[in-house]
Amino acid sequence: MADDKLHSELIKKYQWAGKIRFISFFLLFIFLILMKLCGGYSYLTFTFVALIFVEAILNQPYTFLIKKVNIYRFQFYQMIADIIVISWVLYLMGGLEAPLVSIVYYAVILWAGVVSGDAAVLFAVFSSSIFFSLVIILEHFGALPAISYFNYKMPAAQMFSLLLGNVAFMFAFGYFSAHSSGVIKFLERKRQEDSLRYMHKLLATGYLVGGTAHDILNYLATIKGNIQMLSISEGQSGEQRERLKSIIDSESRCANLVYRLVRFSKEPEKEFAPTDINKAIEDAFELTWPLVRYSKMAVEKVLKPKIPLILGDKDEIQEVFVTLILNSLDAVSGKPKGGILTIKTEYLKDKELVGIIFTDTGTGIKQDDLKRIGEPFFTTKEPEKGAGLGLAIAYGIIARHKGKIDVASTADEGATFTIRIPAIQLTQNSALKVDQTG
Repeated sequence: MADDKLHSELIKKYQWAGKIRFISFFLLFIFLILMKLCGGYSYLTFTFVALIFVEAILNQPYTFLIKKVNIYRFQFYQMIADIIVISWVLYLMGGLEAPLVSIVYYAVILWAGVVSGDAAVLFAVFSSSIFFSLVIILEHFGALPAISYFNYKMPAAQMFSLLLGNVAFMFAFGYFSAHSSGVIKFLERKRQEDSLRYMHKLLATGYLVGGTAHDILNYLATIKGNIQMLSISEGQSGEQRERLKSIIDSESRCANLVYRLVRFSKEPEKEFAPTDINKAIEDAFELTWPLVRYSKMAVEKVLKPKIPLILGDKDEIQEVFVTLILNSLDAVSGKPKGGILTIKTEYLKDKELVGIIFTDTGTGIKQDDLKRIGEPFFTTKEPEKGAGLGLAIAYGIIARHKGKIDVASTADEGATFTIRIPAIQLTQNSALKVDQTG
């Protein structure tokens, strides 16, 4: 799912780049026609029109083409085609006499940073520098017919000065492109992380309110019972009975407020339905993908096909998987070289249980802390990163689904969370219900 998501994002970026490329070269074509009509420089030759056609029409991310090529390599094919065409356009417009044309190199370098990463930026910088230098040097020393519209022969010292200046600026701009792209991706990851953690805090707050309100109601019931016993005992004056009655009334109002708070914080009861575990895992990755894609955590999924369904709430099950993915992300991020999260699903036919196994190679959990995993407010994270309710909620959800969570870990080597949930036997009607509810 993560690879599919990245593939989809790259295709969208390529399509936008294709539209920008088409519009840019179409406007250049209109400009050249106007220059031709006004008697300007004769840029509009057959070669020039062919180059514009290649960039505006042929060098596009057509759907039928993307389906047949490796999308990760396709960006390099497009970049090298862009750079070659730009170099020929620069040559046909006078080389260093047309300095504005070299700006297009920077557009390719910037696009490499936005669409891909450091490797693409480095490729764009080196390719642009090499082709730019070749065109200028070969034209200056006569290997290519010189094109000049000012009848001016540039001295070698001036040519090399301008050449080195442009190449140095390309490398500087490449550094800027790679660095700014990294900053943008970091900020995007941070925003998504804050959003997910905020959602998790809201869920944890609801869990906290529910548990605390239950204890408050128990204490209020005890108070009410004792006061009622006092109110019916003998020897009470009329004034004392009125005060006790006032206390009972206050207790009733207080209990009513707590009940209202519980109803507000509690999610409406949902009927359990046949749920596909593999689909819930994919949906959890859809939510956490913005964080995973820019992290040091690689993901491996070994999802057993046609695994039996479980009877449950798909949103709650998905919430458990999101919690485990985020915990693994934090654990793996704590190691300098990162790590791997492996998710496996299986069917234990003899016990009729569906198994989900999350194994990461992160910092792991100390043996003294293992027995406390799942306790409310217990966390091994820093205070700003967790309140200790995520796993507590996950344990509660799995318990409501008549399942169990087991955890095993070795410090500095990683942790494994194993979930077991009873499977159900599908009938034709229940299968139809799953298809309709998604």
